[in-house]
Amino acid sequence: MEHYPFLFINITLIVGCIALAVVFLTLPLPQTETLNKYRISLRFLAGGYITMAIVKVLVMVFNLSLVNIISLDTLMTASLQATLFVLSLIILINPRFVTKNYLYKQLAPVFVLTILYMIFCSIWGNVQIHSIAELIRYKFHPVIIIRELFLFYYIFQLFYLTRLFFRQAELFGSEMDNYFSECSSACLPWIKYSFYAAFSVGIGALLSCFMFADSWIFIFTVIYTLFYLGFGIYYIQYPSKFIYIEPAIYPQSSFADKASNNKKRLVWDELKNKIIDDKYYLKPGVNIEDMAQYLKIGRTTLSTFINNEEGMNFNLWITSLRIEEAKNLFANYPDYSLTQISELIGYSEPSNFSRQFKLITNESPSVWRQTCQLESANYRNN
Repeated sequence: MEHYPFLFINITLIVGCIALAVVFLTLPLPQTETLNKYRISLRFLAGGYITMAIVKVLVMVFNLSLVNIISLDTLMTASLQATLFVLSLIILINPRFVTKNYLYKQLAPVFVLTILYMIFCSIWGNVQIHSIAELIRYKFHPVIIIRELFLFYYIFQLFYLTRLFFRQAELFGSEMDNYFSECSSACLPWIKYSFYAAFSVGIGALLSCFMFADSWIFIFTVIYTLFYLGFGIYYIQYPSKFIYIEPAIYPQSSFADKASNNKKRLVWDELKNKIIDDKYYLKPGVNIEDMAQYLKIGRTTLSTFINNEEGMNFNLWITSLRIEEAKNLFANYPDYSLTQISELIGYSEPSNFSRQFKLITNESPSVWRQTCQLESANYRNN
C-alpha cells in the first residue's frame, strides 16, 4: 500500500491532469486564423495530460513496478513529453515553425525504436535490469541494445530541443525588439521559465532511468506534478497575451509599404528629424506600428530604415533616444526624481528605466547624475 504522501501527490496529479485536459478542449478562443496552431497544441496537450492521468491510475491500481534500469516505458514517456512541451512552447513564439511534417519527423525515431523493441522482445524476450552490474552483463543483448539506443537518442533530443528552443526564443526576442519600445511583458518571460522547468523534468526523467529510491521517486513525482499543473495554468492564459503580440508575430502588409518603394525622395534623415523634433519617441508604450502610422509609411519600411541606417533594432534605437533625453533632463532639472524622469521619457516603471540607462551608459542613473552635478559644480567654480 502506498504511503499517504505518495497517494496524495498522485491523486493531485491525476485530478489536475484531467481538469486541465477538459479546460484545454473547451477553452473559448477568438475565431482567428492566427490562433489555429495554438488550438491544435491544446488538443495535443489534452491528449498528453489524459495519458499521464491514465498511466498514474494504472500504476496505482495494479501496483506496477518501475524498478527497471533504462526502462523503455520511462524513456518513451519522457521523449514524447519533451517533444510535446517544447514544441507547444515554440508554437507560442513562432506558430509558423511547427508543421505536421516537422512533428512527424520528431516522433518518427520514437515510434521506430518502440516497434523494434517490441519485435526484439517477441524474439528474445524482455530483460529486466535491476542493477548496473546486470546492465553491464546484458549490454549486448538485442533488447538492451534498443533501450541503450533509445537512451542515447533521448539525451540527443534534450540537447537538440534546448538548442531549438533558444534559437526560436532569440528570433522571437528580435521580433519583439523590432516592434515594441518596451517589451519586458511582451516577451512573455514565463515561456522561458516554463522551458527551464520542462528541461529540469527531462533531466529528472533521465535520472529516473537509474535511480529507484523511494525518496527520489517521491521528490521527482512532486516536481513533475507541480510542473504539469503550473504549465497548464500558464498555457491557457496565452490568448490574453497574444492579442498584444499578434501584430509583431503576424505583420500586416499595407498599402504604405508598397507605395513607399515609389517615393524616391523619401530619406531617413527627414523621418528621423520629424520623430526627434516632435519627441514621438517619448510616447509611453510606443511601438513600431504606431510610429509607422504617425509617419505615414509602412512598418516594414520604417524597420528597414532603423536597422540599416541606425544599425540597431527599434527597441534599442528608442531606448538610446530616451536615454539622451534623460541626460538632458538630469542636467537641466537636477531636482527631478528618477520616477519623474522615467515618466517624462516614456517609461512606465522606474526600474525598467534604470536598467535601460545602465545598459546604454554602463552607469546607473544615480551615479550618472552625481557625476553630472559634480562636473557642473567644478565648471561654475572655475
